[in-house]
Amino acid sequence: MKLGEFVNENHFPIWGLAGSAIGLVFILTPQLFYTGSLGEPYSMFNHTVSELGELGVSELAWMFNVGLMLAGVLFTPFMIGLGLYLDNIVGKIAAVGGVYSSVSITLVGVYPMNFIVEHSIAAMSFFLSGMVMTLLWALAILAQREIRINRLLSLGGFVNMTIFALFLYGPWGGFGLDPRPEFSMRITLEWAIYFAIVGYLLLLSTYVWRKERAGESL
Repeated sequence: MKLGEFVNENHFPIWGLAGSAIGLVFILTPQLFYTGSLGEPYSMFNHTVSELGELGVSELAWMFNVGLMLAGVLFTPFMIGLGLYLDNIVGKIAAVGGVYSSVSITLVGVYPMNFIVEHSIAAMSFFLSGMVMTLLWALAILAQREIRINRLLSLGGFVNMTIFALFLYGPWGGFGLDPRPEFSMRITLEWAIYFAIVGYLLLLSTYVWRKERAGESL
């Protein structure tokens, strides 16, 4: 397979579908087996996403961290392909942001929270680039001259950007894990980001994949 074929319209949606599947299975499964340092079960309302990858605490930390690395690698050709598919300057800029965001999420897996400095830098890089990236995807979809993706799907990008912004700039304070609260808005929004971004990338991947397959059958 030639290099360009990895990111053409027949292949880039597959990378997005695979990355989404990995992101769902490898990140959600470790919750089922998690036991915290105080013997508590995992809760999306007061345990950060990254705690699932904490070595020595999370039973399936390896699965979580490998999942982040694989998802980041798989989403890279998807981002490039989607930017080329939309065929406008905003889409190409969004693709650059998407690759940066994918590399950042890979590094979050490479450096779990045991390596707190490196982990924090990688995580913040993902949050900031993710907010910009999803806004750019929404604008790129709206800016299409030839409609290849339904413009209504731009709404998903704006929803994602809003959740990122609320997480980053909302008046929620820190994560506050000592003592651990029963409910943390910041942690809940972090999980909202996870479901929103994976859901949006899965939606875009599925839409293009089905559209191109339908075109091939005509």
